[in-house]
Amino acid sequence: MDIRKLLKSILQQYGHDVVYVEKDRRFRCSCYSERSGESADPNCPKCFGTSFYVTFRKVKVRRVISSVPETLIGVNKLTEEGNVTLKAYVYYMEYDAYPKEGDLILEVDWKNGIPVNIKEKLFISVVEPKLGDQGRVEFYQVYCRYTPKGANDDDALSTH
Repeated sequence: MDIRKLLKSILQQYGHDVVYVEKDRRFRCSCYSERSGESADPNCPKCFGTSFYVTFRKVKVRRVISSVPETLIGVNKLTEEGNVTLKAYVYYMEYDAYPKEGDLILEVDWKNGIPVNIKEKLFISVVEPKLGDQGRVEFYQVYCRYTPKGANDDDALSTH
């Protein structure tokens, strides 16, 4: 059985497109302060608050809601109402998607194949390559948590 071919068929039938935001960890965004070493402006319209240069690509995925282990980094958040567990999802991606921890997935509205509005912004917490019998990557199981959308994220989407 060819798992890659099977997943591709499943994604074509039941998947949907997302915008994958990949950080280029070699280049810092202009919003990052080298002197203070502080993190980026969370509302930066160029980097989505990652502090790195980013690139976009469209990726076909299948998403399911995750039962979140309390130990997953950054999942629990203290609010005025108490300790809250943020929404979390598991995404399934093809072998050639190459997801990385710390990158972002944007659930968006599409118009004529162009992303126009961000519905959800998700931070990739864990990437688990699923290997076949010969040790080759057959697909990726990616664990993501909700992260608040920045004030300029929709603008950043349209400028890239």
